[in-house]
Amino acid sequence: MNKMNGLSRPENLDLDLLRTFVRIAEMGSFTRAGEMVGRTQSAVSMQMRRLETMTGKPLLLRGKGGVVRLTADGQHILSYAQEILELNDSILAAFRGQTPRPRIVLDQDPLPAKAQREAFTAQIMVTLLTNDKFCEANALIMRHVENKTVVEPQNINERDDDLIMSLLSMLEYISINFLSNAMDRTIILRQRQSGLLRTYEVLQNYIAHKREAWGRPNAYRSFEEVIKSHILTGSALQNFATNATDPIPDFPARMAAMDMRAP
Repeated sequence: MNKMNGLSRPENLDLDLLRTFVRIAEMGSFTRAGEMVGRTQSAVSMQMRRLETMTGKPLLLRGKGGVVRLTADGQHILSYAQEILELNDSILAAFRGQTPRPRIVLDQDPLPAKAQREAFTAQIMVTLLTNDKFCEANALIMRHVENKTVVEPQNINERDDDLIMSLLSMLEYISINFLSNAMDRTIILRQRQSGLLRTYEVLQNYIAHKREAWGRPNAYRSFEEVIKSHILTGSALQNFATNATDPIPDFPARMAAMDMRAP
């Protein structure tokens, strides 16, 4: 809040900052967004630093090759920014006799934002499926699935413990990007839904043990959130129960019990 003569007045967001932010979200690039708003890349970067200072939150993540992704806070503010700009443009268009620019819904925009999410997702999936350590960890999980057993942390050796922690770290990374909409959710759910559910099913006791041992109740929380909010829904759970071969018994009941124990 700004103060003048002892009175407080609300601080206003700069529409130019919001417009540049929305273009970055649409284009996935500072350079291409700058071309659309008529600014250099350095000027665009400076604008985003100002916007992040005003909001007090990191809004963007810059990855390899200059690809820009939204943080969870950036995803949250995007819809507000689009509505504010849409209202601003509609007011001006109404008085000028013009047609306002339609809002771009990112998931329906074939290029470049959706293509970048698809490419990022494919890259992660290839790593998960071809890396020797992840493949060995997955084989370990599948043996438990076939035997209808769960991983008991007290009974595993150091090597298996290392394999499982590596796999869970990768799944947590995937889940964070999944929840922030940086990855293509359709690809994940189509290709890995059953595998993710089976992995979580087998590792419930292991995850609970690590949380207690580390004193970190939120360890692997994003992975758990993907399972509970995006996979373990009514239809998905029914399909899993119908299609899975030899599922571990009483999994829904154990999930309910785990929810009651969760901090």
